[in-house]
Amino acid sequence: FLQPWQTTLSTSIAVAMKARQAVRGSRLELDSAKQVLKTAGPSRQEAARLEVENAEDDLVQKTEVAITLMKAVLDNPEPLKDLHELAKAQLIFYATAAEALSTVQGELEELSVAAEGDYRKSRDH
Repeated sequence: FLQPWQTTLSTSIAVAMKARQAVRGSRLELDSAKQVLKTAGPSRQEAARLEVENAEDDLVQKTEVAITLMKAVLDNPEPLKDLHELAKAQLIFYATAAEALSTVQGELEELSVAAEGDYRKSRDH
């Protein structure tokens, strides 16, 4: 139950997160190109404008890829199925642990009462 969930985390979600980082980087490049355009002299203006256009195109393309990857993560029913299996396994584990602890607690209570009785008897004599 953990392996499928781990696979989902390390593949689909990780790829989507990398795509988001690429969008962030592309946005920074666009901002930088716009700043260069603002400060560019007349001789450099056309090259700076082309740089801004290229950066805009790159941002749009990376954003579309990121959106597609994020939608793929959300549309895939496997992660929810895997999470359900994990929750079910956890429920079984904790129910079994509670049952075992309840049994031990009863035995410990009996031992405690007996030990206290023995202790009191030894103090009375």
